[in-house]
Amino acid sequence: MWNGLDKKPESGRRIIALFDDGSGARLFLAHDGGLLDLDGDEATLEEGYGLWAYLPDGMKLWFEQSPER
Repeated sequence: MWNGLDKKPESGRRIIALFDDGSGARLFLAHDGGLLDLDGDEATLEEGYGLWAYLPDGMKLWFEQSPER
């Protein structure tokens, strides 16, 4: 279920990434080898994350439901 940074998430999938210091996690949408955070900004797993996992199918992130996007 959990993946290391050596494996990249599939484009179009939603993930949760755990901070490598154990302080929490963040949600992302994977796209074209990169990630979008909850604000719709670009991010990478190399920015302090240790493990990641796919979220359940059908789950939408906040910015995907926003009428502004």
